[in-house]
Amino acid sequence: MLKTIRIPAAVLLLSTAASAQLTVNTGMGAAADEALQNTINSNFQVPNMTDFLARMANAQAIAHKGQGVSYATDHSLLVVGASGGVGLNSDSNFDFEAKGGLPKIGVGVQAAGMVGWSLASVPIPALGFLDPKRLTVFVSFMTYSNNSLIESLEVKTNSVGLHAQYKLIKGINVGKIGILNWGGIAFTTGINTSSNSLTFKVGQKIDTNLGAVTYTWTPDNNSKLTLEANSYSIPLELSTSVRLLYILSLFGGAGVDLNFGNATISANLNGPVTNSANSTTGSASLNLSQTANPSPVHLRFFAGTQFNLVPLRNTNLLSFYIQGNFALGGNYGVHAGVRAAW
Repeated sequence: MLKTIRIPAAVLLLSTAASAQLTVNTGMGAAADEALQNTINSNFQVPNMTDFLARMANAQAIAHKGQGVSYATDHSLLVVGASGGVGLNSDSNFDFEAKGGLPKIGVGVQAAGMVGWSLASVPIPALGFLDPKRLTVFVSFMTYSNNSLIESLEVKTNSVGLHAQYKLIKGINVGKIGILNWGGIAFTTGINTSSNSLTFKVGQKIDTNLGAVTYTWTPDNNSKLTLEANSYSIPLELSTSVRLLYILSLFGGAGVDLNFGNATISANLNGPVTNSANSTTGSASLNLSQTANPSPVHLRFFAGTQFNLVPLRNTNLLSFYIQGNFALGGNYGVHAGVRAAW
């Protein structure tokens, strides 16, 4: 008995390219074919592939937010740092369980190295109400590739960011001795781009039960699944911060993110089907090719804590921070890293 499912591109909304074909032949009749077919569909999110890819794109977009700038480090010349974090997109619960296929939530991972240069000491005259001395320019970058970190998995990740942060309202040093500092209000914008590519060279086993018999599909060594997420995002943020007793800084803000990019999947998985007696009874194949886009606009809130490990009176020479992001639509992100300022 041969079962084939084809999902026409016309019904896959928000997708620029879509095709899915699943062929199951257990050799044990229609009921066994349908049971394994339903399990493969569920585990690889085939009926919900557009929604899954959109979640991946949204998760990748929020994973990088805030890594390329500094919200709480006082600096008069330079600030440098490094960070890493993760983004998630889920409508109700965080279901990571994939059972050999793909998770039900979107996941994005990103890291960045950052350098910020303050124009406070640059002799540039004010341009009307704009004072360049209140401006800090940030550049961030990271690239990484590894095909041996996890067996049969090749990972590629890249990120580039360019941001400008302008102090709309200057900060205040309460009491003039640094015990309590208010960082003022800053506006931050720019562009950050990031991408992740995961290539699974060998598929995992998929099991299903029908009565007392377990049927197992094992994609062979020639099978491959590639999942890519690309994000291009423009943040428009307002933020503020306070520093208490030199060593603790708190910061937070809100903004609107303009998101572009996509998430794509390409899969060609083929292999035998065996039963619980380890007898090969048939075969199955899954071919996927699909693209989806993130939500174009996100209202986002963020907050974080920074521990100033080597605090000085007017700056934080070395600091460790952690920041959380939340955007409407079930988008969550968290990242942490170090900052050093002069």
